[in-house]
Amino acid sequence: MANTIDTSALKSVASQDAPLKGVSKTFNDLIETSKNLPSTSSELGSVLLNVNEIRKRAAELRAKNTELRSSHHTRAHYLLAGSGLAIQDVESSLKVLESRQLLEQNVHNKILDGDLDTYLRNKKDENILSSIEQSLSLAAKDFDNFVNANFNLDWKQRKEEVRSSFLGIMWKNDSAYNASAPVSDSSVVTWPKKGSGILDGESKLNINENYVVREKFERYARIVNRFNNARQSNNSFPFAKEFIDVFDNSADSKHRQLLEAWKFLDFYHSEADSMNVVEISKKYLENQFMEYVDTLYKKNRNGGLPTNINKVKSFIESKLKNPNNTWKFGNLTVVNGIPVWALIFYLLRAGLAQEALEVAINNKLSLKKVEQSFLAYFKAYVASKDKRLPQEFVTRLHTEYNQHIKNSLDGDPFRLAVYKIIGRCDLTRKNISTITLSVEDWMWVHFMLIKDDIANDDPVYERYSLLDFQNIITTYGSASFSNNYLQVLLLSGQYELAVQYAYSINELDAVHLAIALADAKLLRVTDNVTDDEFSVTPNNERRVNFAKILGNYTKSFKFSDPRIAVEYLLLIALVDDKKQVELAHEALRELVLETKEFTILLGKINRDGTRIPGIIEERQPLLFLADKEDFLHKITEQAARRADEDGRVHDSLLLYQLSEEYDIVISIVNKLLSEMLSNTDLDQPLLKQDDNNETNPFLIAKKLIDVYIKNLEISKKVHRKNKETCILLLKLVDIRRTYIARQYQNTLNQIEELDLLPSVDSSSPRKKAQEFRNLDECIIKNIPNLLIIAMSCVSNLIKQLGKGPFVNSATEAQIEALRRVANNYMIYRGMIQYKMPREVYNALINLEIGI
Repeated sequence: MANTIDTSALKSVASQDAPLKGVSKTFNDLIETSKNLPSTSSELGSVLLNVNEIRKRAAELRAKNTELRSSHHTRAHYLLAGSGLAIQDVESSLKVLESRQLLEQNVHNKILDGDLDTYLRNKKDENILSSIEQSLSLAAKDFDNFVNANFNLDWKQRKEEVRSSFLGIMWKNDSAYNASAPVSDSSVVTWPKKGSGILDGESKLNINENYVVREKFERYARIVNRFNNARQSNNSFPFAKEFIDVFDNSADSKHRQLLEAWKFLDFYHSEADSMNVVEISKKYLENQFMEYVDTLYKKNRNGGLPTNINKVKSFIESKLKNPNNTWKFGNLTVVNGIPVWALIFYLLRAGLAQEALEVAINNKLSLKKVEQSFLAYFKAYVASKDKRLPQEFVTRLHTEYNQHIKNSLDGDPFRLAVYKIIGRCDLTRKNISTITLSVEDWMWVHFMLIKDDIANDDPVYERYSLLDFQNIITTYGSASFSNNYLQVLLLSGQYELAVQYAYSINELDAVHLAIALADAKLLRVTDNVTDDEFSVTPNNERRVNFAKILGNYTKSFKFSDPRIAVEYLLLIALVDDKKQVELAHEALRELVLETKEFTILLGKINRDGTRIPGIIEERQPLLFLADKEDFLHKITEQAARRADEDGRVHDSLLLYQLSEEYDIVISIVNKLLSEMLSNTDLDQPLLKQDDNNETNPFLIAKKLIDVYIKNLEISKKVHRKNKETCILLLKLVDIRRTYIARQYQNTLNQIEELDLLPSVDSSSPRKKAQEFRNLDECIIKNIPNLLIIAMSCVSNLIKQLGKGPFVNSATEAQIEALRRVANNYMIYRGMIQYKMPREVYNALINLEIGI
């Protein structure tokens, strides 16, 4: 045995000569060139030296010229550049020569020492391991070359693309998941890029700051809950009226702003179907004014019948008279103690055009000569549906206005106002400076002058649109309107700016104002979740990031009150837009993953495998989801995929189970169990005292496979191969237990029952090698450890049999059978060509030697 040499080892040694052939030509050229060198006159001395002397002098030169290595290296590059010989190739070749030279020296020393058997045995091990390492190195190099040749990517550009776009995650036909699941458009989900989620925004609001804030938060949350209940039942809900009740009795100026805002929204909700923005706002201001006039009339308790004309007369008496019973305007046209033009103006202001015409007709005789044609104009104005004069009257009225009314020194200021309103006169000066107007009066006058249906042939000086009015308001800014700016913005149709301004009053109220505007379909929202809460498009159109507003609001209570957070995030889908519905789905998925309140939000799994729905599924109709399957796919399953992408394996495991993707659950459990088996030392137990069925893969797998097999409905959804793999892995755990208990014969019996490794039959290795290719990856990963366990059991059993007191022919037959099994194991190992770790090969070789 000592004098025999393993031919496979020699082949391995020969394989080490392969790298030398590639550099032989290079060094042959150098040797030929060296013949031209002088033999004695060189400062290096004679070059006809033996190898040991060359090595000695080279070492001396290296020590002497360490500081010159860098410059010499550089010079070598220049020297060889013209010859076409790469300095890297020379270095590589030198290293190969050096390693072989040292190897030969070691061989020579060992042979001289007479330890040839030990040398050959070690040499065999080194050669096998060296071959493996070389194979792995070549494979890695081939892979790198393949990547470089086939993937030409500009990573900087790719980075920017990922930043500016979404990452699409598809259902992959992958062994880690459902291998037979078809890829379809419905299974694609788009995730916002990381760091810019809907719930990742900033908010200074703290709903638990004090008792007052918390109470207000809870009151608003109850309103939102009832609102969602009504929506789900397809019933109407007085959302604005609920908030009117909140502010109705408050005397705070900021609260009065909010009260007026909610009153307008309530009015808008009732009139939106019949009028446009200008008409609704004008009508609202007229109703608001009439309510004030009515309240003042009741307070003063004036005599006479409570007609609208008498009420407005009472208002004029209280507002336009001085304490000494004289009129504040000295040039009013007063008939029977009543300023006629002022009465006509304020009747128009209250929306009482017919009553105003009645007053004009009753006072016809009191009109001046220049005013005689007014009745004709006024009748035509009141009779028209859009309160616009025919063009023939417009021309005549403008002429009279410019010649007699506009610059009249003693003219009644209310006459000028009435002419200006019904004829839309002198639009270059829209204000009526001679009359003191409230903010509401000022807005009403502008609404009376606005004409949105502007024709192309309309003169420029007669054009005045809602957009023009909006620009005037934003130019003035909030300081010009005191505590009326929120109302002004809402009435002028600047809803996005109104929500933004409301944040300066109170964030909690601003959020609910935005909800009401979204419900009324008044908000223009952005589809890009990465936009700020408020933005302006290139064409100067304001946009609101409604999803982010609600996401920011829930930030302060999503962990303490996840149920309430769901109620608010559902409202993202209020905006009738497919993208906003998708954002609502995404926001709820984020909530699930961040809070981990899976039971509350998504439900739970009973012991028998049945699923109890959570709060999100109970609100399924508000998310525009067709049925339970649609909900499970778009919310629960996609949340599971997100958790999986983020590396949150146990979260994804539970979420996949809640989404009833039982095959994926088993696939994940198989992976976890396979990883645990392959990464745990063979002498270490797989179960610890503190392990439970929520963290330990073995306990999880054991519990699930038991439930899934018993429940036929669930069992149908799990692929047979995945179930078989899970059962095999569980048997591997049992094998490990038996092995750790040193029950070697029982361990071998269990391994034989698995039918994964070859038996004593000589044809078995080839058969098992063919079957190996069809095994699941989770099983393949554990074949190395299984081989070590099997070889170790064989080795220990042979030692036990050999040390027994009675060694007979039966014992020798057992030992021989065990050796044949071990030999089949090693043949099988070589046939499967599986790249096992180096330590596995080392262990198997050592075990083989011991046998």
